[in-house]
Amino acid sequence: METLVAAAIHDAKNGLNALNTWLGEAHQQAPSPALDAAMEVSTRISAQLVELLAMYRADEGSLRLAIEDHHLMDFCSETVAEVIPPAGTSSRVTLALDPDHSPEVWAFDAYQVKLVLQDALRNALRHARTSVVLDVTGEPGGGVRFCVSDDGSGFPAPVLEGALSTMNSHSSGLGLRFARVIAAHHATPDGRHGRLELSNQNGACFALVLP
Repeated sequence: METLVAAAIHDAKNGLNALNTWLGEAHQQAPSPALDAAMEVSTRISAQLVELLAMYRADEGSLRLAIEDHHLMDFCSETVAEVIPPAGTSSRVTLALDPDHSPEVWAFDAYQVKLVLQDALRNALRHARTSVVLDVTGEPGGGVRFCVSDDGSGFPAPVLEGALSTMNSHSSGLGLRFARVIAAHHATPDGRHGRLELSNQNGACFALVLP
């Protein structure tokens, strides 16, 4: 049954990818707010299915990351450009990457990390008052920190205390679970693992730290 569930998730993900393609073509022919909203919802559900499949593989011990070197500015620019803002939001994402305080290149699984960051960016856009920032800095002792911050009301206390619920009662908390799994699977030979850090600093701050 578990294998069947994984196969069904995979098939549903492929179906949503095809739907996204058709929605994109329809949008090019006749742009409309309704199509924008449909594309955002379809893209978000597709990402959630990918996350669910990755977590299933992590539980059975078969999740493997594709760790390669990536140019951080190019990666972050692409990550931000692909985010479709949720319907009704006016905030936009600003990329802040200081070359004096961050490495130019780092090794990580670009596909999985992009999913983590885009989920965090969409969540931040839903709750920001005016702005969202993706900031990238180096970590003391080695590592890179991706931080998504907004100027909204911040994370609820239960989330900061480790609860897996997210910022509203209608969310399953899948994004945070997935982020913690992907962070933990980034590891160095000497036993250092990635981690997720959540805090409130004039709004919510979601930090993915990779060794």
